[in-house]
Amino acid sequence: MPTREDQEPPALAMAGDAEDQPEPTTTAVGSDPARSPSGALLSPWVPGTRFSSYEIESRLAVGGMAEVWRAKINGLEGFEKRIVIKTMLTTLHHRPDLTEMFVSEAALAARLSHPNIVDVLDFGQLEGRYFIAMEYVPGLTLRVAHKQMVAAGGRLPIVATLHVLRDVCEALQHMHDLADSNGPLGLLHRDLSPDNIILSTSGTAKLIDFGAARATARTPSGRLFVGKYRYAAPERIRHQGEDCRSDVYSAGVILYECLVGKRPFEGSDADVIRAATSALACDPQLRVPTLPASLGALVRRATAQRPADRFASARDLGAALAVCLSELGASSKERDVTTALSALLESAAGAAPPAPPFPDPEAVPEAIEGSSWGSGIALNELEIIEASGPLPLVAQQARPAEDETRRVSLPVPAEAFAPSPVEAARTIRGAAERRGTSVVGWRMASASTPEAHAELEPAVYLFDHGIKLRAEGRYGEALDAWERALALAPENRLYQFHLLLLREQLSALR
Repeated sequence: MPTREDQEPPALAMAGDAEDQPEPTTTAVGSDPARSPSGALLSPWVPGTRFSSYEIESRLAVGGMAEVWRAKINGLEGFEKRIVIKTMLTTLHHRPDLTEMFVSEAALAARLSHPNIVDVLDFGQLEGRYFIAMEYVPGLTLRVAHKQMVAAGGRLPIVATLHVLRDVCEALQHMHDLADSNGPLGLLHRDLSPDNIILSTSGTAKLIDFGAARATARTPSGRLFVGKYRYAAPERIRHQGEDCRSDVYSAGVILYECLVGKRPFEGSDADVIRAATSALACDPQLRVPTLPASLGALVRRATAQRPADRFASARDLGAALAVCLSELGASSKERDVTTALSALLESAAGAAPPAPPFPDPEAVPEAIEGSSWGSGIALNELEIIEASGPLPLVAQQARPAEDETRRVSLPVPAEAFAPSPVEAARTIRGAAERRGTSVVGWRMASASTPEAHAELEPAVYLFDHGIKLRAEGRYGEALDAWERALALAPENRLYQFHLLLLREQLSALR
């Protein structure tokens, strides 16, 4: 997440957010995979590298602060679960502010347990590098889904967009309500953007990336601006305080962008700041007059200049979104969202995807994998898109026989457990000892998920497993996995689309 030290009034001293204006010395990621966009040396990990109970599968993405990896947990008796591991670049460990931000992200995110928030599973240090192990969610970020719809000349369907934002409101309310034995934390996300919202293949939206989050009731406001100016509330830009209504404003800007196809404020940082701090509100009907009046009024209220004029909470915004959905005659969330995703993939199946109509500097971290779909796409997104294309010829690659990563034992930082030592989780030394490694970490116990959420998990797992089988050329097994996924979630249009397409492709090969 980008940061800036404001030494002058923000409207006068804007050199550009980190994602908007990369350094001239930045090396293209594809040309030098050993370095990050900022030139920092990357981890020597390769597919097959193992530590503790984890096995690295591939690097997903890299940014100026961290690398993101796809990995899996190898348990007893063949247990296997795909996860995501985020590692902080060691070259930044000399920056106490960034280290504290990364550790705080793990400590705060591990307290959250909600169907619309990506779970944090583990945190620790390896080779002098902090890492966070998180839930792997097959799906597309809202950024990628929106960008491809716009590139094709359309926009995400209104009902699908409203469902997604309702899920975001549920996640935000859970964050804002978080408390411990000492009272409310006043936790805010502060970096809400389409890049930090994943549309799962189950039709559920999940909130990610809590690196900018702050427990406002426990920590003083710092001198650094975190987040993206294009989505930040005016009071945050002016350093005039922040509360839950600041996140509500960001959600309103995202809704505006999805409904209109453009952000409300464009141009340089100075232009964006000037417009955001002077506009009374963001009015989508000025650009799309055909939008329902109630929806236009909702966006204007969510993005009002004065916090007192906005919805008082994310719950209130979510309730207003529910009213709009009812007025539009929306069906189930699963069907509406997965229908939109299947339509997006159907338009791309068998054809070269269109180039984005304009460069998108907001998509961070930058993707490692080369793809005509643009630099902001992560591997789980690429997998789902490629699963909609022609059947590939798969060449099996040999995996490294041994793990060459050197491991060192480091203590768990005390600040990882702040501000509530009584909630400090147990370390996970057992798996490390069985493998002869010395990684140290901790895990927070999470509450049980709602029954409806639990019922979807087998379908999500089967669909994700089918994507992996298809990529390996095991088409019959992929077909079986997708059939079982659809049997568990018969209204999921995304599963329907992939299953029908694979059947047709296999029929054509016979």
